[in-house]
Amino acid sequence: MLSRRQFLLAASQAALVAPAPAQAAPIAGLRRIAASKGLLFGAMIRGSALGKDRALADMAARECNLFVSRAMHWDYVEPSRGVYEFAQVDADRAWAEAHDMKYRGHALVWGEHAPGWFKKLGDRADATRAMTDHIARICRHFAGRMHSWDVVNEAIRPDLGRPDGLRPTAFLDLVGPEYLDIAFRAAREADPKARLVYNDFDVELDLPWHRQKRRTLLELLDGFRKRGVPIDMVGLQGHLETEKMPHFDEKVFEGVLRELTDRGLDIMITELDVIDRGAPSDIARRDAQVAAAYRRYLDVALANRAVKAVITWGLSDRDSWITTDRYPQTKRADGLKPRPLPFDTDYAPKPAYVAIAEALSGAPAR
Repeated sequence: MLSRRQFLLAASQAALVAPAPAQAAPIAGLRRIAASKGLLFGAMIRGSALGKDRALADMAARECNLFVSRAMHWDYVEPSRGVYEFAQVDADRAWAEAHDMKYRGHALVWGEHAPGWFKKLGDRADATRAMTDHIARICRHFAGRMHSWDVVNEAIRPDLGRPDGLRPTAFLDLVGPEYLDIAFRAAREADPKARLVYNDFDVELDLPWHRQKRRTLLELLDGFRKRGVPIDMVGLQGHLETEKMPHFDEKVFEGVLRELTDRGLDIMITELDVIDRGAPSDIARRDAQVAAAYRRYLDVALANRAVKAVITWGLSDRDSWITTDRYPQTKRADGLKPRPLPFDTDYAPKPAYVAIAEALSGAPAR
């Protein structure tokens, strides 16, 4: 007799390899498990690949009811001032709509994607005008059709020494600390229906810099509340690492979530994946550690009903920032490719898939 875990994995493998008969009922995936609990399950999907890779498109349609586009960054959409390129993001939104998915934008304002022309602006008034014009143009283009926006992404770095804990960016330099308030107000005005999100990372572990980051995040949110800044949700990125999971304390993370809900905010797990740099070379043992990291984190997150969505940063190891070899913190000493996501490079489900499915299945209904 198969255990629940064996059954879930066997079923998911069969879903990928068995030919579907004509008029067959849709294969259940993570989106259906999530929906049964009133949750969303989604992923960052590279829309430009959907038309070229049928297996990816089928997998995304089966597994996700939330589509996160990577083509939304400011320097992609407005490469020159006042010149907008909507072809890819419009195609992404249309594909999501055709597959009964909600659509989510990442990100309106992020220092790493400030366009070159913006960085050359001469004064605060012009920079503020350029930022508000951009947000208004993008949000109005999609008004009424977006689930949520990451309005500001990764704006805090308390370890760099500023009293307010803000990360140095072109927006901070040219507009000043008020750029966050301005961005959220502009987004709300342009698209009143979309949920507005502040998104960041490194708040879940019982480590000094995570504690410092948590304090700064809560101070930022308290400042928003005092100034009447419109914000609906906080995105917690969840870029986990197997070698740091000994510092994951369920009670600490539960406390983080409670602090956010006490401020009247909903929560999204927005960029979930697992760096396996310190895990064994043996694939079975390594996959087990990765799956355990997903399960521990999600069991705590999903126990809090304010958590409304789980979003992995990609679906397959074929398309992950962790597998690109660009980042020292993701490279393995044995030279093997990382295995960070629910599906491998051949789109076969891994134990991580089962861990996510079980965590979603065990979540209380929203």
